[in-house]
Amino acid sequence: MNLQTISQTSDSRWTQKQILAFANQLFWFCFLAYVCSYIGRKNFSACLPEMITEGLLTKTYGGYITTAYMLVYGAGQMVNGILGSRYLPKYMIGIGLLGATICNLLMGLVSNVWIMVLVWALNGLFHSMLWAPIIRVFTDQIPDERRLRCGANIGAACSVGAVLAFVIPGIMLKFTTWRCVFFVSAAILFVAFIVWVLGHRFLREYLKVMDVVCTKERVKQFAQTSTVGGDTTTTQIKKHSIIGIIVASGIWLMLFGLLCNGGLRDGVESWVPTFLKEQFDLTSSMASLIAVVVPFVSVLGTYTANWLNNRHIKNELYTAALMFGIAVFAVLGIYFTRNTNAWICVSFLSLSTAAMWGSNHMFLTQLPYHFAKYGMSAAVTGAFNSIIYFASALCAGFYGFVADRMGWTALILVWLVLGIAGVFFCCVSGNRWQKSRDN
Repeated sequence: MNLQTISQTSDSRWTQKQILAFANQLFWFCFLAYVCSYIGRKNFSACLPEMITEGLLTKTYGGYITTAYMLVYGAGQMVNGILGSRYLPKYMIGIGLLGATICNLLMGLVSNVWIMVLVWALNGLFHSMLWAPIIRVFTDQIPDERRLRCGANIGAACSVGAVLAFVIPGIMLKFTTWRCVFFVSAAILFVAFIVWVLGHRFLREYLKVMDVVCTKERVKQFAQTSTVGGDTTTTQIKKHSIIGIIVASGIWLMLFGLLCNGGLRDGVESWVPTFLKEQFDLTSSMASLIAVVVPFVSVLGTYTANWLNNRHIKNELYTAALMFGIAVFAVLGIYFTRNTNAWICVSFLSLSTAAMWGSNHMFLTQLPYHFAKYGMSAAVTGAFNSIIYFASALCAGFYGFVADRMGWTALILVWLVLGIAGVFFCCVSGNRWQKSRDN
């Protein structure tokens, strides 16, 4: 869907510059929605230290709440990925923002632990309604000339949202209670919902034209692939199973690496404010503000891993192994600085998380490209992502149990074991992957 085609479909009512302006506005509506989404889901981690201090939660119960969110969010990604191809993004994203608003409001009102588990699990369901529809917006409603840029820039929404999710509670907890943090988060999400609805009304004519263009492009593509020389032909595509191609490629051991990645990425990120508060005797406000360093640094992991693999290593699993090696070094740094200085320790926490984002990029973006010839790239990345979220969910709860029963030092040693295991599984499967590709 290039600018010329869009302009012709609209009967030249808009110039190409105006069309790009509409596309840019649509992108910023998506960007705002996803930034606010992060505020309304990461805020629990920032509030958890204060909730523990009040005696409302233990670290074990805090882990249960985080686990419930991740399990439902991971399952919801698969379901809403399918629904997102059938229903208009404006409805799914709107429902997701409104539902998340209600969940954050309820989280600030309730005091029963198990009701909190239920509310935050529902919050995970509503937040899972955003990503797949946003990607559909980029493919169906953004011109080709802007699509790549939008796809790259939406990643920044994760970092901006994560930073705000720690800064806002960090400032608020200095003057008010954790309940007010959820109320303010609900208000922010509701504003994003209103902007989303009004924005789509403003862009209504543009979106109608884009729907027509998208339909014509797909019909044209189908006709080109199904008709040859005026005769209709049918091409039989050989079907492959995910398990079959993973086993055939020799990278099945990498699946254990995915578990390690989930445990060292989201599992660790969820506990950073609580770890800093208890280990260095900080206030909840200061712990949240220091934790902002983690998402700031983490975004560099993806770009670093991408550069290393494309320029030097040229093997996704060896690159992931290197990232796990960096994480092992960082966890050792956490271990030796756990009683010294909060800033030095959080630097190592950031390095570990950044390395895990780098390996995550190899697993979910670079590696699945190689399975496109089987028509399985989307299925592979979806399966891998589910495994990672499953591990994140299990580890979030397990970490709370370990920290409660055995202390933070024992938990750091668990992180170290996961890092070493990740290096091993990625190296072994990387060797098989190299041979498979060479053959």
